[in-house]
Amino acid sequence: MKNKAILFVLFLVVIGLVASIFLLPKFITILKTYDPMPPQETIQPETIQLQFAHNMPENTGLHFAALRYADIVEYKTKGNVQIKVIPNQELGTDPKMVEMARSGKLAIALPPTAKLTTLIPAFQVLDLPFLFNNRENLYEILDGPPGKALLEKLNPYGLKGVTFWESGFKQFTANKMIKRPEDFQGLNIRVMKSKTIMNQFIAFGATPVMIDFHKIYQALADQIVDGQENPLIAINGLKFYEVQSHLTISNHAYIANALVFSQLILDQLPKNVQNTLIETAKEITSFERKEIIENERQLITKIKQTGTKIYQLTDEDKADFKQAVQPVYHQFDAQGGKPILKMIQAHLSHKHKVENNNEIIIGLNADIVAASALSGLAIKRGMLLAISEINQQGGLLGKTLRLIVRDNSGLSARGRDNMIYFSQLDNLVAVMCGIYSPIALSELDIVHDKKIIFLNPWAAATKIVDNGYSPNYVFRVSVRDEYAGPFLIEKALEKYNNIALLLVNDGWGKGNEKSMTQALINRQLKPASIQWFNWGEKDMTAQLNNIEQSGADVIILVSAAAEGASIIKTMAARDKKLPIISHWGITGGHFWKAVNRELDSVQLSFLQSFSFFNATTEKSKNLIKQYFQTYGVESIRDIIAPVGTAHAYDLVHLLAMAIKKAGTIDRKVVRDALEQLDDYHGVVKHYKPAFTPERHDALDRSSFILCRYSQNGCIIPVNMKKNFQD
Repeated sequence: MKNKAILFVLFLVVIGLVASIFLLPKFITILKTYDPMPPQETIQPETIQLQFAHNMPENTGLHFAALRYADIVEYKTKGNVQIKVIPNQELGTDPKMVEMARSGKLAIALPPTAKLTTLIPAFQVLDLPFLFNNRENLYEILDGPPGKALLEKLNPYGLKGVTFWESGFKQFTANKMIKRPEDFQGLNIRVMKSKTIMNQFIAFGATPVMIDFHKIYQALADQIVDGQENPLIAINGLKFYEVQSHLTISNHAYIANALVFSQLILDQLPKNVQNTLIETAKEITSFERKEIIENERQLITKIKQTGTKIYQLTDEDKADFKQAVQPVYHQFDAQGGKPILKMIQAHLSHKHKVENNNEIIIGLNADIVAASALSGLAIKRGMLLAISEINQQGGLLGKTLRLIVRDNSGLSARGRDNMIYFSQLDNLVAVMCGIYSPIALSELDIVHDKKIIFLNPWAAATKIVDNGYSPNYVFRVSVRDEYAGPFLIEKALEKYNNIALLLVNDGWGKGNEKSMTQALINRQLKPASIQWFNWGEKDMTAQLNNIEQSGADVIILVSAAAEGASIIKTMAARDKKLPIISHWGITGGHFWKAVNRELDSVQLSFLQSFSFFNATTEKSKNLIKQYFQTYGVESIRDIIAPVGTAHAYDLVHLLAMAIKKAGTIDRKVVRDALEQLDDYHGVVKHYKPAFTPERHDALDRSSFILCRYSQNGCIIPVNMKKNFQD
């Protein structure tokens, strides 16, 4: 019996083995089929692919801005959002692209506002001829309450309107010279589908003919129409000069492009992605407009070289045209458009005067779109957060604070023009500068001639504050090079013996050379080598060769972001890679994005005056909370150029204290009050006080720290753990 039992057990084992051979593959398949957590999918989020379509050719500033927008979004989302830009009406006409966005088949569209008038007649207000005299007034309208009111009208139609880009002011082209309204008599003129535009040419005595954008050239060539109106970007991009003999620079009307999102697609995206898409679109608006403006003069020259005869309307000519189009204004009855027109006209009638004298203006004159745009954006955000906080608490002297931003693109001439613009504003109390010391230095004569309080949240040149003017209108919460140089020397000597200086060849670099060399002399030392480079220089091989031959074992760098990136790239390609300790100018632009791979092999640290990672006070914690809520971020790592935000935030609050103390916005009285402030617990430090009659620098060496970039581009103190992951 025992043997039989053993045989029976063996038989069952054999049967089980045979069954497993035949059934195991099917069982594994079943397991795969019902696996609730497939590998990889929960580890790496799926890339979000979006399409952005518009009507302009690839050789236009508008298309270039769209590409830059896509690139910045991809960078901000670390590659998780990729946007394909589709130009030149490749997906169809503007109305078709709008419908695709409404139905969720296209994520982003950029139709001219005239193409939205069928859907929302109120947009015709922007088609009114000779309404805007210049871009300055126009941008105030588009970026202010009238523009916001228009964009909100898109919401019921499945579209999220975010901002207005532009194609520019429109000009006339024809096969005859257009100088006066009567020159249009009897002509057939191509128009968009807009009642207002049609009425405009009827008022001139012409016959409007609706033809879609991509068909204009052929219609002109076939003489179906005799002329048309478009911005220079379109006239050049579609080569209308080949089929039109005359161009009139009229600036008679403006083509705004509404950047719209499909609400269906937007609602499906994570909240942080939505915020990134929307905020980036707003941030790049000034860059897109700048591209259009800078191209226009070149386009006029290029078109003239084709033999096209060009005429520019005089003031007298424009007066005749304005008189001719008065019936267009009387006929304007677009649904919901009249209230907006009244808003616009009220604003224009006041121009730069503050309505009801109920606002206090603070200006920002900084790089907003060029190489160090992140610094300008950081300063702007710090100012806006402080202004919002003050206004929520009732404002100042019964008035609200208002920020006006002017871009200088890193150019001193533009910075000076901006200061003159600010000096003409009623109720202006102060202007904040940006990152560039040379620009700030170039503006000091205007600052003191016009008696403008000049707040400095970044530029470090010693002479910006020690400027020789009395009374001195400059107040700084930032690094001072006289203090920064010795600090960097001290940090370098903690680990190294032979220091080389690599400096930008301008006033900022020369000021740092003086302070650093003196700091070494005080220790009975001297630089192993001093090397210079110019703005825009890309190949630093010669300078690094000289430094290496000098026997230096460390480099102290004074550079902005673009040139700093070139230095890191050159160093990374060398066999011997010296460590670099840098001034903070490199952190004001897209430096890390340009060199993140090279930083794996180059040891880099840099000066900072504040880190949100070290924030422990209630004031700093509240600022972080405000920043997260306002800009839709969830981590300190997403606070760009943190020192710019922190310094600007504190400066606005210090200014507010001075205005309260002065009891007026008279700039001379407020200036005096800034020298007599009480102690203030700010974000960056406890000011005891911030300024005195003898000292207009609020920070000293005790505020300085060394920081580095983490593997994911976050600015962190050097003493944080090496394996920090953001």
